[in-house]
Amino acid sequence: MNFRICIAALILASSMALPGLATAPPMPPLTNGDGNVAHNGMKHANITLEDTALSIHIDDPPPAPVTMISCHGADYTPAKFDVLEDVHFNAQYGWLPGGIFSPPSETSIWIKRTAATQPAGSIFKVYEGGNMTEGMAAWTMNEIYTHDDFIWQWDGAMQHDYFVGDRVGDYSMSFEVYIGDSSGNALPSYSSASTTFSFQVVPEPSTWVLATWGIVVFILRRR
Repeated sequence: MNFRICIAALILASSMALPGLATAPPMPPLTNGDGNVAHNGMKHANITLEDTALSIHIDDPPPAPVTMISCHGADYTPAKFDVLEDVHFNAQYGWLPGGIFSPPSETSIWIKRTAATQPAGSIFKVYEGGNMTEGMAAWTMNEIYTHDDFIWQWDGAMQHDYFVGDRVGDYSMSFEVYIGDSSGNALPSYSSASTTFSFQVVPEPSTWVLATWGIVVFILRRR
């Protein structure tokens, strides 16, 4: 009986989240939440321009959909990263110039959200990050892509944003990249390119631990 009680106590203890110390959130390559280190790393949407046509190629691996990590119980610092606490997030997807990328002078590159899917009742938000060269201190973490047709001006440098969800299930966001003027109006002489970023939130290990704890209690009661 003592052995059974010890096993049950260990399972119960493992299901309890320990409070964390204030720290910076993980960098984009380390925001994979599926537990497989082979799936860590950056997943770039490489943008190229040939003559007047844009195209996008997404890296694989890491495989899609990428898995958001759980940050329940986390305490992030500085305060701008509080938006990543007690949710799931992933920042592996990033915009990157593909090869020699030289947009025409006096034009701008714009990225427009065109569609999004998410579990019913969930939140699905995006916060503006940046690249590893400038460092996380320079990232605004302002919310972007808040609705379809929201446009964001890209400076042509590597850009990783934080995609946030709060419920188990599949998420996706689709984008159109186009060349426009300084106000975001598309220039008809250039063709655009489209792509979709895919994510998933999976049940946390603690969910399975609690389920196992229920089974243990049931077995103990039967005996």
